[in-house]
Amino acid sequence: MELKAYAKINLYLDVTAKRQDGYHDLVTVMQSVSLADTLTFSRTAGEGIVLHTDGALPTDDSNLICRAANAYFARTGKPFGISVDLEKRIPMQAGLGGGSADAAATLKALNQMDGNRFSVQELCEIGAAVGADVPFCIVGGTQLCRGIGEVMESVPNRLTGTLVIAIGREGVSTPVAFKELDRKYDDFKHGGRKACPSALLKAMQTGDITAATPQFMNLFEEVVCVMRPFVGEIRNLMLKNGAVAAMMSGSGPSVWGLFENEQQAEAAQQELQAIGARVFVCHFI
Repeated sequence: MELKAYAKINLYLDVTAKRQDGYHDLVTVMQSVSLADTLTFSRTAGEGIVLHTDGALPTDDSNLICRAANAYFARTGKPFGISVDLEKRIPMQAGLGGGSADAAATLKALNQMDGNRFSVQELCEIGAAVGADVPFCIVGGTQLCRGIGEVMESVPNRLTGTLVIAIGREGVSTPVAFKELDRKYDDFKHGGRKACPSALLKAMQTGDITAATPQFMNLFEEVVCVMRPFVGEIRNLMLKNGAVAAMMSGSGPSVWGLFENEQQAEAAQQELQAIGARVFVCHFI
Protein backbone atom coordinates (compact mmCIF):
# COMPACT_ATOMS: atom_id res chain seq x y z
CA MET A 1 0.00 0.00 0.00
CA GLU A 2 1.40 3.38 -1.01
CA LEU A 3 0.12 6.60 0.54
CA LYS A 4 1.02 10.26 0.09
CA ALA A 5 1.65 12.29 3.23
CA TYR A 6 0.77 15.87 2.29
CA ALA A 7 2.45 18.90 3.81
CA LYS A 8 0.43 21.71 5.35
CA ILE A 9 0.77 25.46 5.43
CA ASN A 10 -0.85 27.95 7.79
CA LEU A 11 -2.89 30.67 6.14
CA TYR A 12 -3.60 32.16 9.56
CA LEU A 13 -1.92 31.38 12.89
CA ASP A 14 -2.44 33.14 16.19
CA VAL A 15 -1.77 32.14 19.80
CA THR A 16 -4.55 32.92 22.24
CA ALA A 17 -3.29 31.51 25.57
CA LYS A 18 -0.71 29.39 27.36
CA ARG A 19 -2.32 26.44 29.07
CA GLN A 20 -1.49 24.97 32.47
CA ASP A 21 -0.18 21.81 30.78
CA GLY A 22 2.43 23.90 28.96
CA TYR A 23 0.75 23.74 25.57
CA HIS A 24 -0.71 26.77 23.82
CA ASP A 25 -4.21 27.43 22.55
CA LEU A 26 -4.21 28.41 18.90
CA VAL A 27 -6.52 29.70 16.23
CA THR A 28 -5.21 28.67 12.84
CA VAL A 29 -6.39 28.03 9.30
CA MET A 30 -4.45 25.06 7.96
CA GLN A 31 -4.30 24.05 4.33
CA SER A 32 -3.06 20.84 2.70
CA VAL A 33 -0.69 21.28 -0.24
CA SER A 34 0.57 18.91 -2.92
CA LEU A 35 4.15 18.74 -1.60
CA ALA A 36 4.28 15.26 -0.11
CA ASP A 37 6.30 12.39 1.32
CA THR A 38 5.59 8.89 -0.01
CA LEU A 39 5.14 5.96 2.36
CA THR A 40 4.93 2.33 1.24
CA PHE A 41 3.46 -0.18 3.71
CA SER A 42 3.80 -3.96 3.67
CA ARG A 43 2.55 -6.65 6.04
CA THR A 44 5.27 -8.76 7.63
CA ALA A 45 5.46 -11.75 9.92
CA GLY A 46 5.55 -11.14 13.65
CA GLU A 47 4.55 -7.95 15.42
CA GLY A 48 5.58 -4.28 15.40
CA ILE A 49 6.99 -1.86 12.89
CA VAL A 50 10.21 -1.80 10.88
CA LEU A 51 10.97 1.57 9.28
CA HIS A 52 13.28 2.13 6.33
CA THR A 53 14.41 5.65 5.40
CA ASP A 54 17.11 7.23 3.29
CA GLY A 55 19.52 7.11 6.24
CA ALA A 56 19.15 10.74 7.33
CA LEU A 57 16.23 10.07 9.67
CA PRO A 58 15.94 8.05 12.88
CA THR A 59 14.07 4.77 12.62
CA ASP A 60 13.37 4.29 16.32
CA ASP A 61 10.55 5.55 18.53
CA SER A 62 11.74 9.14 18.12
CA ASN A 63 10.26 9.01 14.61
CA LEU A 64 6.57 9.94 14.53
CA ILE A 65 5.86 7.07 12.15
CA CYS A 66 6.94 4.58 14.82
CA ARG A 67 5.12 6.50 17.53
CA ALA A 68 1.93 6.50 15.46
CA ALA A 69 2.16 2.75 14.86
CA ASN A 70 2.78 2.08 18.54
CA ALA A 71 -0.17 4.29 19.50
CA TYR A 72 -2.40 2.44 17.04
CA PHE A 73 -1.38 -0.99 18.35
CA ALA A 74 -1.75 0.19 21.95
CA ARG A 75 -5.34 1.18 21.14
CA THR A 76 -6.21 -2.14 19.48
CA GLY A 77 -4.20 -4.43 21.72
CA LYS A 78 -3.61 -6.57 18.63
CA PRO A 79 -0.31 -5.59 16.99
CA PHE A 80 0.69 -7.05 13.65
CA GLY A 81 3.87 -6.84 11.61
CA ILE A 82 4.38 -3.86 9.31
CA SER A 83 7.27 -2.63 7.19
CA VAL A 84 7.35 1.04 6.09
CA ASP A 85 9.53 2.58 3.40
CA LEU A 86 9.66 6.38 3.62
CA GLU A 87 10.59 8.59 0.67
CA LYS A 88 11.14 11.97 2.33
CA ARG A 89 10.48 15.17 0.36
CA ILE A 90 8.94 17.56 2.91
CA PRO A 91 11.76 19.50 4.65
CA MET A 92 12.16 18.80 8.36
CA GLN A 93 11.79 21.45 11.10
CA ALA A 94 10.27 23.76 8.51
CA GLY A 95 6.75 24.44 9.82
CA LEU A 96 5.22 22.22 7.12
CA GLY A 97 4.03 19.36 9.31
CA GLY A 98 6.08 16.68 7.58
CA GLY A 99 6.43 14.43 10.61
CA SER A 100 2.76 14.81 11.46
CA ALA A 101 1.79 14.02 7.87
CA ASP A 102 3.86 10.83 7.98
CA ALA A 103 2.23 9.83 11.27
CA ALA A 104 -1.23 10.49 9.84
CA ALA A 105 -0.51 8.39 6.75
CA THR A 106 0.69 5.59 9.02
CA LEU A 107 -2.50 5.63 11.08
CA LYS A 108 -4.65 5.61 7.94
CA ALA A 109 -2.66 2.74 6.39
CA LEU A 110 -2.79 0.62 9.54
CA ASN A 111 -6.52 1.24 9.83
CA GLN A 112 -7.11 0.11 6.25
CA MET A 113 -4.97 -2.99 6.76
CA ASP A 114 -6.95 -3.68 9.93
CA GLY A 115 -10.34 -3.68 8.22
CA ASN A 116 -11.16 -0.01 8.92
CA ARG A 117 -11.51 -0.70 12.61
CA PHE A 118 -11.68 3.00 13.55
CA SER A 119 -13.68 5.96 12.30
CA VAL A 120 -11.91 9.13 11.18
CA GLN A 121 -12.79 10.75 14.51
CA GLU A 122 -11.30 7.83 16.43
CA LEU A 123 -8.14 7.96 14.32
CA CYS A 124 -7.87 11.67 15.11
CA GLU A 125 -8.11 10.87 18.83
CA ILE A 126 -5.21 8.43 18.48
CA GLY A 127 -3.28 10.93 16.39
CA ALA A 128 -3.73 13.78 18.88
CA ALA A 129 -1.66 11.82 21.39
CA VAL A 130 1.15 11.56 18.81
CA GLY A 131 1.28 15.21 17.74
CA ALA A 132 -0.90 18.32 17.67
CA ASP A 133 -0.99 18.53 13.85
CA VAL A 134 -1.67 14.82 13.27
CA PRO A 135 -5.50 15.10 13.42
CA PHE A 136 -5.43 17.82 10.75
CA CYS A 137 -3.16 15.71 8.55
CA ILE A 138 -5.59 12.80 8.87
CA VAL A 139 -8.53 14.92 7.68
CA GLY A 140 -6.66 17.30 5.35
CA GLY A 141 -8.11 19.95 3.06
CA THR A 142 -8.80 23.34 4.63
CA GLN A 143 -9.62 23.44 8.34
CA LEU A 144 -10.18 26.13 10.96
CA CYS A 145 -8.43 24.65 13.98
CA ARG A 146 -8.61 25.66 17.63
CA GLY A 147 -7.32 24.34 20.94
CA ILE A 148 -3.90 22.80 20.28
CA GLY A 149 -5.15 22.08 16.77
CA GLU A 150 -7.42 19.15 17.53
CA VAL A 151 -10.75 21.06 17.32
CA MET A 152 -11.40 21.31 13.60
CA GLU A 153 -14.04 22.82 11.35
CA SER A 154 -13.92 22.26 7.61
CA VAL A 155 -14.04 25.54 5.66
CA PRO A 156 -14.15 26.25 1.91
CA ASN A 157 -11.16 27.66 0.09
CA ARG A 158 -11.82 28.92 -3.44
CA LEU A 159 -8.58 30.88 -3.74
CA THR A 160 -6.66 29.85 -6.83
CA GLY A 161 -3.06 30.12 -7.96
CA THR A 162 0.28 28.37 -7.73
CA LEU A 163 2.20 28.05 -4.49
CA VAL A 164 5.92 28.41 -4.03
CA ILE A 165 7.34 27.10 -0.75
CA ALA A 166 10.92 28.03 0.09
CA ILE A 167 13.22 27.33 3.01
CA GLY A 168 16.73 28.60 3.49
CA ARG A 169 19.56 27.55 5.79
CA GLU A 170 18.93 26.24 9.30
CA GLY A 171 15.55 25.24 10.67
CA VAL A 172 13.64 26.46 13.69
CA SER A 173 12.80 24.42 16.78
CA THR A 174 9.09 24.75 17.55
CA PRO A 175 9.67 24.75 21.35
CA VAL A 176 12.25 27.52 20.94
CA ALA A 177 9.83 29.57 18.82
CA PHE A 178 7.09 29.18 21.44
CA LYS A 179 9.57 30.13 24.17
CA GLU A 180 10.34 33.36 22.33
CA LEU A 181 6.64 34.14 21.96
CA ASP A 182 6.13 33.44 25.67
CA ARG A 183 8.92 35.88 26.48
CA LYS A 184 7.48 38.57 24.23
CA TYR A 185 3.89 38.17 25.45
CA ASP A 186 4.69 37.52 29.13
CA ASP A 187 3.53 33.90 28.98
CA PHE A 188 0.20 35.13 27.55
CA LYS A 189 -0.97 35.94 31.08
CA HIS A 190 -3.29 38.54 29.61
CA GLY A 191 -4.28 36.34 26.69
CA GLY A 192 -3.21 36.60 23.09
CA ARG A 193 -4.91 38.77 20.56
CA LYS A 194 -8.60 38.07 20.15
CA ALA A 195 -8.03 35.89 17.13
CA CYS A 196 -10.90 36.02 14.65
CA PRO A 197 -10.12 35.08 11.04
CA SER A 198 -13.70 35.73 9.89
CA ALA A 199 -12.63 38.21 7.19
CA LEU A 200 -10.13 35.71 5.80
CA LEU A 201 -12.67 32.89 5.84
CA LYS A 202 -15.16 35.05 3.94
CA ALA A 203 -12.55 35.96 1.32
CA MET A 204 -11.54 32.30 0.95
CA GLN A 205 -15.16 31.27 0.50
CA THR A 206 -15.65 33.76 -2.34
CA GLY A 207 -12.18 33.28 -3.82
CA ASP A 208 -11.35 36.99 -3.42
CA ILE A 209 -7.56 37.10 -3.16
CA THR A 210 -7.54 40.90 -2.90
CA ALA A 211 -9.66 40.73 0.24
CA ALA A 212 -7.74 37.74 1.58
CA THR A 213 -4.23 39.17 1.25
CA PRO A 214 -4.29 41.60 4.22
CA GLN A 215 -5.91 38.92 6.41
CA PHE A 216 -3.15 36.32 6.17
CA MET A 217 -1.13 36.38 9.40
CA ASN A 218 1.30 34.37 11.49
CA LEU A 219 2.20 35.53 14.99
CA PHE A 220 5.43 33.52 14.91
CA GLU A 221 6.84 35.88 12.28
CA GLU A 222 7.32 38.46 15.05
CA VAL A 223 10.00 36.35 16.72
CA VAL A 224 11.28 33.99 14.02
CA CYS A 225 12.16 36.79 11.57
CA VAL A 226 14.50 38.13 14.26
CA MET A 227 16.14 34.74 14.82
CA ARG A 228 16.24 33.86 11.11
CA PRO A 229 16.52 37.06 9.01
CA PHE A 230 16.51 35.04 5.80
CA VAL A 231 12.79 34.38 6.38
CA GLY A 232 12.09 38.03 5.64
CA GLU A 233 14.51 37.96 2.72
CA ILE A 234 12.66 35.04 1.13
CA ARG A 235 9.26 36.61 1.73
CA ASN A 236 10.35 39.93 0.21
CA LEU A 237 11.88 38.20 -2.79
CA MET A 238 8.63 36.36 -3.42
CA LEU A 239 6.64 39.59 -3.30
CA LYS A 240 9.18 41.29 -5.57
CA ASN A 241 8.71 38.49 -8.09
CA GLY A 242 4.94 38.79 -8.26
CA ALA A 243 3.50 36.89 -5.30
CA VAL A 244 0.08 38.25 -4.39
CA ALA A 245 0.74 37.10 -0.81
CA ALA A 246 3.67 35.61 1.09
CA MET A 247 3.92 34.43 4.70
CA MET A 248 5.80 32.08 6.97
CA SER A 249 4.19 28.71 7.73
CA GLY A 250 3.92 27.33 11.25
CA SER A 251 6.85 28.19 13.46
CA GLY A 252 8.99 28.48 10.33
CA PRO A 253 11.30 28.94 8.73
CA SER A 254 9.51 27.92 5.51
CA VAL A 255 7.74 30.68 3.59
CA TRP A 256 4.89 30.20 1.16
CA GLY A 257 3.99 32.57 -1.66
CA LEU A 258 0.84 32.51 -3.78
CA PHE A 259 1.26 33.39 -7.46
CA GLU A 260 -1.38 33.94 -10.12
CA ASN A 261 0.14 31.42 -12.54
CA GLU A 262 2.84 28.78 -12.88
CA GLN A 263 5.07 30.96 -15.06
CA GLN A 264 5.44 33.55 -12.28
CA ALA A 265 5.95 30.79 -9.75
CA GLU A 266 8.71 29.14 -11.77
CA ALA A 267 10.46 32.48 -12.29
CA ALA A 268 10.37 33.09 -8.53
CA GLN A 269 11.64 29.55 -7.97
CA GLN A 270 14.75 30.31 -10.03
CA GLU A 271 15.39 33.58 -8.14
CA LEU A 272 15.06 31.81 -4.79
CA GLN A 273 17.28 28.92 -5.81
CA ALA A 274 19.90 31.45 -6.85
CA ILE A 275 20.21 32.60 -3.21
CA GLY A 276 20.52 29.02 -1.97
CA ALA A 277 16.95 28.31 -0.87
CA ARG A 278 15.26 24.93 -1.24
CA VAL A 279 12.17 25.61 -3.32
CA PHE A 280 9.03 23.64 -4.16
CA VAL A 281 6.23 24.57 -6.56
CA CYS A 282 2.89 23.08 -5.53
CA HIS A 283 -0.87 23.70 -5.18
CA PHE A 284 -3.68 23.70 -2.63
CA ILE A 285 -5.40 20.32 -2.29
